[in-house]
Amino acid sequence: MTAVPPDRPARRVTAHLVTTGPSGPTVLGARVLFGQDPADVVRDLGGLSPHTPLKAVDVLTELLEAPDGTPLHVDRVVFAEAGTATARPPAAQGGLTPSAADLLAEEEFPEDSRPRLRRFASYGIVTDPAGRVLLSRIAEGFPAAGTWHLPGGGVDAGEDARTALRREVAEETGQDGEVGALITAASHHRVPPSGYEIYAVWAFFRVYVANPGPARVMEENGSTSDCGWFGPEEVAGLTLSTTARRGLAYMVGPDGDA
Repeated sequence: MTAVPPDRPARRVTAHLVTTGPSGPTVLGARVLFGQDPADVVRDLGGLSPHTPLKAVDVLTELLEAPDGTPLHVDRVVFAEAGTATARPPAAQGGLTPSAADLLAEEEFPEDSRPRLRRFASYGIVTDPAGRVLLSRIAEGFPAAGTWHLPGGGVDAGEDARTALRREVAEETGQDGEVGALITAASHHRVPPSGYEIYAVWAFFRVYVANPGPARVMEENGSTSDCGWFGPEEVAGLTLSTTARRGLAYMVGPDGDA
């Protein structure tokens, strides 16, 4: 295994299911491997049917150290069965599992397999007091260029999902938003005819901008070329990215439940 520099921890994703047992709430957990959907991992953990409705509870970020000193950044995606009243996962003695020691090993892939890109990203359904939605436009030279996208992006090593989202909203649109509840978490796995095999876990949060200003791109030479506030009827006429379509679909429910 290649050594990881101290300032660049190894990245891992885990999925968890909050259940109620004889002694009260418990949390099951397992590692999410490349290409796996976190919700599918959770259903397998709980012995649930493949179509059991789930609700996303939270995304917890842990900065851990393995027994050999290797730093680990772990994004833990927590679910419960839809209809339960669980607000946050109960604290587990000694931390959530799998532990740092259990997560240290790298995944093994066939030597002749194509290169892979892996990403954990945080996106916002950003609204203001007037009910408008904030969107950003993907710049030329980036995948899905020209489509309208949800503000957000990759979570940096050592950064939690909410901090990353607030930073991305400010960089892409110039707005200061309050990151609220997790709406859902989903995965995206794409195997193009050539090039990299791509796998991402997307966390979608509600974000509220209490004092909206003119939307303007603050980052230079980034992936965002434009941004703006849109009424619901205007959004319906836009060409949206896959990420935006997935995230905005969850606005129809009052609680954002999948």
